[in-house]
Amino acid sequence: MRMKTFHGVPESDDGRIQGRSTDIAILGAPIDLGAADRPGARFGPDAIRNAPYLSGEIFHIPLETQVFAHTAVVDVGDCDVSIASHVQSIDNLRKKAREVVSNTGCLVTLGGDNSVVLPVMEAVAERHGPVAFVHFDAHTDTWGERTPKLTHATVVRRAVEQGLIRRGHQIGIRGYGPFGEVLRWGEENGLTVWSMDTIEELGFNEVIQSVLMQVTGPVYLSIDIDALDPAYAPGTGTPEPGGLTSRELLSAVRILARNLDVVGFDVVEVSPPYDQSEITAIVANRCVMELLSAKTHRARNER
Repeated sequence: MRMKTFHGVPESDDGRIQGRSTDIAILGAPIDLGAADRPGARFGPDAIRNAPYLSGEIFHIPLETQVFAHTAVVDVGDCDVSIASHVQSIDNLRKKAREVVSNTGCLVTLGGDNSVVLPVMEAVAERHGPVAFVHFDAHTDTWGERTPKLTHATVVRRAVEQGLIRRGHQIGIRGYGPFGEVLRWGEENGLTVWSMDTIEELGFNEVIQSVLMQVTGPVYLSIDIDALDPAYAPGTGTPEPGGLTSRELLSAVRILARNLDVVGFDVVEVSPPYDQSEITAIVANRCVMELLSAKTHRARNER
């Protein structure tokens, strides 16, 4: 059965229910004109919404929490997309995100390629100020020192340049990418890289605990699905062997969202044309579910 909204939550145009603000709003950004090759992430939002076999009341076993019991969650649909213009599509997303952010506590974005993160972060920062940035990805996305163009490979650099990020942690970096000077630029501008080599040396849980201790204030949590090893997420535009497991990523989202003030969240780069057995869309869906479950658990304990 195809889901019109994420897990059948109520629809909303602007992030409100009956004129009242909500705890979490889910927004689709079906844009992949910022990708360098292997397009298809524009089909990501629908695939993520339609991945679950779950229905009705949902109980999170580790957290012992009924997922939607203590939080008001809505789905605001997709932003408008111009199939011929990346710039126009990004502008449409920016306007939609601004409207929704003003009416919700946390904006969850379903991508789309990674370029969609910038206009959403702009909207989040307009309300909450510069955010702490926790970024799961195989790539730093800090290219673009010689061009102002926004792509999925330059999005983090653009966010830093615009002052949207107070401090950043990039987890799962590996493979082949920016030259040394580009990595040093990130370090000099508040980005800490936790490479897969470092994760192997220290242990994944130690890395997450270290990040947790260093992060304060409003947090934007971003997941490029290629942070996962392609064995767990083949359906993505730039797969890179040697990544995280699904268990590690889901656990990290749960821990971070339980303990931090997450005001923005995204899952991007899910590309259904390459997704064997829909396993990439399923794990992306579960990343969102972990966020919802953790925030519900947090809200329940605060009452």
